[in-house]
Amino acid sequence: MLSVFVFFALVATTLAAENGPCSSGPGVCISTSSCTAGGGSYTSGLCPNDPDDIKCCTKAPCASASLGGGQCLFTSNCTGGNHYVLTGLCPGPSNFKCCLLCIPGRRSEEESGELDKRLPICWTGT
Repeated sequence: MLSVFVFFALVATTLAAENGPCSSGPGVCISTSSCTAGGGSYTSGLCPNDPDDIKCCTKAPCASASLGGGQCLFTSNCTGGNHYVLTGLCPGPSNFKCCLLCIPGRRSEEESGELDKRLPICWTGT
């Protein structure tokens, strides 16, 4: 019975990094199919304890240049009063989102759309 417990503990430890941060850089360890379906690109070797189809996925930028570009990050790394988090733009788990640096006035007046409506904190129109 103890050997079964040890086996499952080792398996859980080995696969624990899936949906977690890559060993280097700002990416997330997810399946290659989820990465490409979400518009990202993947790098091998940065999720060493995961199955072969789990790779480090990044997507840059996650928003248009007029909105500041943005970078897909874990929300715990997108903090401070000068950042804004957008959902639905990054592949990966629910806590891996598009992080924008808020710079009031960067957006031009003629640019509009659904994404812009989600930026009331960043853009003052000045």
